[in-house]
Amino acid sequence: MAQNTRESSIFAPMTGKIVDLIEVPDDTFSKKMMGDGVAIIPKDGMLYSPVSGIVSAVAATKHAIGFQTNTGLNILVHVGLEAHEVAEKTTIVHVKQGQKVQAGDLVAEYDLGAFEEKGINTITPVILVNEEEDDTEIKANVGDVEAGAGEIFKVVEIIKEEATAESEQPAEEKKEEATKKEEAEPSEEVSVIEELKSEGKEFFSDSKNLVKLGVLFVSVVVIMVAVFVTVTLMFNSGGGE
Repeated sequence: MAQNTRESSIFAPMTGKIVDLIEVPDDTFSKKMMGDGVAIIPKDGMLYSPVSGIVSAVAATKHAIGFQTNTGLNILVHVGLEAHEVAEKTTIVHVKQGQKVQAGDLVAEYDLGAFEEKGINTITPVILVNEEEDDTEIKANVGDVEAGAGEIFKVVEIIKEEATAESEQPAEEKKEEATKKEEAEPSEEVSVIEELKSEGKEFFSDSKNLVKLGVLFVSVVVIMVAVFVTVTLMFNSGGGE
């Protein structure tokens, strides 16, 4: 089994300081229940797309926005802790679900002053959302970062390539199997011919159908005789004049 890796950079959605997820005072994030990543202590409320891809989700209360990269990675940016009510009333969102974005595009504006007035922690987790059979590794950075420019972490994906039995099979064996399959399975044309033969046998095996054919044959003969007689009379009549 061959293995390749693919690396994807996740850029800072906000200007501030990158810290480890363990510093987030919420078990959902600090214990990485939703996924691995980092957190940012923001200096301002301007939120930019951390990746190039699409906006996969916008929370109804605007406190969280999801992104999906062009390679299929799902990134969640969760602004503040327990900030649902304030975020819903004070946030300006510039995107909608399904919209294409480039890393560094302005996505939303948060009023961090309103957060602080309500005693809300503005720490912002940025995580790679866990997925089933997800074989990835996070290489995180720490320290100060500028929104849209600095890399906060890198995602290293392990791409598995399994050689199938068919691809490993010698060409001669494949050819023999194909020939046997063709011999064992009748072609579509042969099937149609056999079907027509079967229908023909069915038709002629029914005595009623034979009677109908006989009547039809007699009718055709009578009509032909009548036409012949008429034509003959017309010629004779013409000759007599």
